[in-house]
Amino acid sequence: MAEQIPFSIVENVLSSLGSSVVQKLGSMYGVRNELEKLEETLGTLNAVLLDAEDQLEKSHAVKDWVKRLKRIVYAVDDLLDDFATYQLRRGGGGPARKVSHFFLCSSSNQVAFRFLMSGRVDDIKVALDDIKKDIFLLSAIPRNIIHSRADNTRRETHSSPSTTNLDLRNPEIEEIVNLLVSSDNVSIVAICGIGGLGKTTLAQLVFNDETVTKHFEPKFWVCVADDSGDGFGEKALLKKITKLENDKPVEDMKKTFNKKVCQKKYLLVLDDVWNKRREDWEKVRPLLEVGANGSKILVTTRNTEVSFMGKNTTPFELKCLGQEKSWNLFSNITFGGHENTVSKKIINVGKEIVNMCNGVPLIINTLGGILMQFISDLYKWESIRDNENLLSLPHGNDNVLRVLKLSYDNLPTHLKQCFTYCALFPQDCNIPKYTLVVFGLV
Repeated sequence: MAEQIPFSIVENVLSSLGSSVVQKLGSMYGVRNELEKLEETLGTLNAVLLDAEDQLEKSHAVKDWVKRLKRIVYAVDDLLDDFATYQLRRGGGGPARKVSHFFLCSSSNQVAFRFLMSGRVDDIKVALDDIKKDIFLLSAIPRNIIHSRADNTRRETHSSPSTTNLDLRNPEIEEIVNLLVSSDNVSIVAICGIGGLGKTTLAQLVFNDETVTKHFEPKFWVCVADDSGDGFGEKALLKKITKLENDKPVEDMKKTFNKKVCQKKYLLVLDDVWNKRREDWEKVRPLLEVGANGSKILVTTRNTEVSFMGKNTTPFELKCLGQEKSWNLFSNITFGGHENTVSKKIINVGKEIVNMCNGVPLIINTLGGILMQFISDLYKWESIRDNENLLSLPHGNDNVLRVLKLSYDNLPTHLKQCFTYCALFPQDCNIPKYTLVVFGLV
């Protein structure tokens, strides 16, 4: 896992160091000046954390610097906790705590505690000073960390499309709907293309199309989403379709599925399929062919060669957006239909950025969503345009994920932490709200 910048912990520690309670505790135990120096040094380091994050993937020295900083920040956090705990215990309690209270409040114990804490503070300060000396590794420019809240959500695969620019793919929708309803045999239509073209969105639009809804009953949406291919198989698909528990026998799942589709003209969408092992598809095909004539399976996949899916498979290769549609998509997202109110310089840089996106809607959406927050900040627009991952896109789409990371880089710090916690959960699983909140509070 990539090293993470401890933004939220640094901020919490700085807030605690600056609080009146900690200052009073520092005065009581003779370490107030030392704690103030810690706050000053940590504040200096905090100002360059954004530059450190920008270079994490490029420099082993920066990764090591961040690891050292994290260790020290956690040490400061523990130190403040120990101060607070000691003070609470000194406050005493009921009669049962009188003996321990006597020993904690005795002058010798207070002197020992003060000596211990003073030593820890000195050690931490020395370590922080060493880290501060190595800031030159970052060639850092102090920057303010963004705290404003933004509306950013994790991509979730389901049957409901986004409402943004739904008419961009109208010709493709019509063509796929015709493929689905025009033949009477049980067959597969496979939407193929590179990541980010909008295969899932297109499948969602087809799934909810009025003609399709009238033609097929029932309809099923299954998010396969397993890049190893291991999640594609008879039992895995049956579990997702029937919603039965994983420990149920396969035969029970088959009976449940057969009851749902037997002699019915059904539509099954298998979204984000990676598995291209012919033997796996040969096991799954008989399971899917139990419906009435005219039943269809709609697959979205990055594999442009679909012969492994077996006979009666029709590939539909999704193309990149043209230049005009790309700009219209970007303009609607970024300017909200008010392009005439934006400066010409911003517009010109925006068109350069869109041309570099190679017609990939996901990249256009992502960059548009970022830049709409900086509608008059020419420097920000130029920095996105000159991003090395975006510059390399014209030579291929291998850097799509790195370009998308720009949306993570521009998240407020508290949402970066939340995003990291979400990454602990398996793909396409339901995340319990309470569990996520607990993670966030730890």
